[in-house]
Amino acid sequence: MIGVYRIVRLLGKGAIGAVYEVVHTHLGVHYALKAFTLDHGHVDVIREKFIAEGRVLARLGDPRIVRVVDLNFDDATKTLYFVMDLVLGKDGAPHTLADIEPSTLEEECVWRWFCDLAAALDYIHSQGIVHRDVKLRNVLLNADDRVVLSDFGVSRLFSKELRREVNAETTMVEGSVDSRLVMGTHGYMAPEVERGEESTPAADVYSLAVMTVYLLTGVLYAPGSMALQLLEVFELPWSEVLPQMLAEDPKDRPTSLGAIAKRLMGQTAMAQAARRRRRIVVAVVLAAAVVASAACWLAFRRHSASSFDENAVRSAFGAEGIYEVAK
Repeated sequence: MIGVYRIVRLLGKGAIGAVYEVVHTHLGVHYALKAFTLDHGHVDVIREKFIAEGRVLARLGDPRIVRVVDLNFDDATKTLYFVMDLVLGKDGAPHTLADIEPSTLEEECVWRWFCDLAAALDYIHSQGIVHRDVKLRNVLLNADDRVVLSDFGVSRLFSKELRREVNAETTMVEGSVDSRLVMGTHGYMAPEVERGEESTPAADVYSLAVMTVYLLTGVLYAPGSMALQLLEVFELPWSEVLPQMLAEDPKDRPTSLGAIAKRLMGQTAMAQAARRRRRIVVAVVLAAAVVASAACWLAFRRHSASSFDENAVRSAFGAEGIYEVAK
């Protein structure tokens, strides 16, 4: 037990705590509980960051972001914890995008996830938050195969008002340039973050692009790599929008991910219409071939081998290939 929650199973473990599936003993509702462990250094600072994360998540009201429903301290186990919506896959197990093999994905699936994450990031940026750790392992998959953004533990609050509301004046914002910690995951971090510069919403834009390139190609993007050239084979204009999101200078990256998503949506509709037209054309051609083949077969049936004029049949149907199929 942790507080009024009975532990069902361990879902995952991180650097500063663990996540469990729990059930509320009074309500019978299942949740995910993130418990903070106190057996490492800088306990006070990390505890405050943990509390701030819970308070921030509790204020976010978007279905593509994990929702916090409780934040408390359990005296019996000396455990600080917050409780979130339980996000599980179709098989009842927890899954993230890190569990997905890119070669098994359809382009339309990647596009759908991109649009959901674009909306989630635009939303948190409008609330004054930079996630700072957008990566495959921090994106959960629900039973409908839709994505949910999680883990705001290293987020930066660039809204002064929000920092005051959650009492996180010093815990979720960088200090001076000399003392600033580099927050995020190597490989996903924007170049300016790697250099120790201030994280802005543009850093999340970069990280989302890195993740999308990987889901499409199976290659983790790095500046100067060949990964972007692999985008040319797709129907949607990834080769146009993703390089913009991966620009070296954060000022050159798009400020609205929603605008990028709308651009892809328009191209998706066009691609789907083109596929429908191709299917109709193919169906008409196949139907004509079937009719012609049937007619050839009937012509064979009507004539004996001695009286059958092969050249007349070829001429009547005007298609050498169809004649051969009928034959």
